[in-house]
Amino acid sequence: MTKEQFLNGTPFSLNYDYSSDATYVYNIPSGGCKGSLSREYRAKDGTIVLSDHLMNIDKIGRKVITAYCFIIGSKIVKKIRFEDMVEFTSA
Repeated sequence: MTKEQFLNGTPFSLNYDYSSDATYVYNIPSGGCKGSLSREYRAKDGTIVLSDHLMNIDKIGRKVITAYCFIIGSKIVKKIRFEDMVEFTSA
């Protein structure tokens, strides 16, 4: 997947993700924030059943995004490469 596809909000899955029924999407920011990632749980036909906030975006680079969240007071940082993102195509 390309950086442009990511920035346009194209849903994607990850090469190394164990969940075959979840995709991720970049939430385009409104205001001064850098956006966030949401997880979308999908039915077998590809329709979205549930969507939830997953992580905030800290940085969007040329090859990698850096996302973070807080769990029990600890900051968890995750780097995701664009090459690991696989564009979602409906079933």
